[in-house]
Amino acid sequence: MTLAASPDAQAVRLTREHVAVLMRRLEDDFGRAGTPSEGVAAHQFLLDALDRGEHRAMTVWPASGPPHGVCYVGAGGLVVPGGLSSAAEPLAAAVGTSGWRVLVGDLTIGQAVVDAAGSGLFRRRPYAREQRLMVAERRTSVRPGPSGLRRADRGDVDVLTEFACGLHVEDQMGPPLSRSGRSSVQQRVGNSVRRGSSWVIERDGRVVGKIDVSIESRRRGAQLAGVYVDLRWRGRGLAQRGIAELTDRLLADGLPSVTLHVRADNAPAIRAYEAAGYVQRRRWVLALR
Repeated sequence: MTLAASPDAQAVRLTREHVAVLMRRLEDDFGRAGTPSEGVAAHQFLLDALDRGEHRAMTVWPASGPPHGVCYVGAGGLVVPGGLSSAAEPLAAAVGTSGWRVLVGDLTIGQAVVDAAGSGLFRRRPYAREQRLMVAERRTSVRPGPSGLRRADRGDVDVLTEFACGLHVEDQMGPPLSRSGRSSVQQRVGNSVRRGSSWVIERDGRVVGKIDVSIESRRRGAQLAGVYVDLRWRGRGLAQRGIAELTDRLLADGLPSVTLHVRADNAPAIRAYEAAGYVQRRRWVLALR
């Protein structure tokens, strides 16, 4: 690695020759993993990014010896930290000038990075809320009936865009989107549909819900996101059945686990995911600025 003047005080850019060391630390959850799968599920995004060769987007601390923490900083303003709270201050200093917009990660390191914002490293203190990381590692034995689940196609883009805009507000990600914001969402939805990463739930010939697959890796598992059901169709178990069926399909294809994040105060969603075979694994934090 290229060392700064004070390597023990500053985080440094991860280099290719140190990727394997960081992978082992993530898989072991920096010495905290209770089971072989726990570290992989907890750091699924970071491990998948390393598998895809995105090491240049990552900063680690300290510069010498086994890493205590790592932070991914994406071009779109996404920050994903992982590691021990002792790494929070140098990682916060490293990402403070990156113009990041969304931070999501394990509460231990993520909240510590957010707290470091109060020291003046950021332009303003981020808004943070607690989430839960939930994991499914075995196919559910509950068969709650037909889910109406199918893979989305191009004809679904408009309704999926409406759902995504509704979820943006309901999930407290910000105010209703402007016309330009909705256009950007529609572009992202279209890209997801073309990749085959979006699924819909149908009832009476209408699309009434959606589920996105944000990560799908035979080595690291899958991650679900963007779960949304039309207001007029809620309370009927559609999300539970759709999540259960899609999770079963992914696990049946040989993926080791399926994860998702949910707001800690969203009790109905947590109950639905638990009924679909998920267990709460970690406390998470989501921060916006």
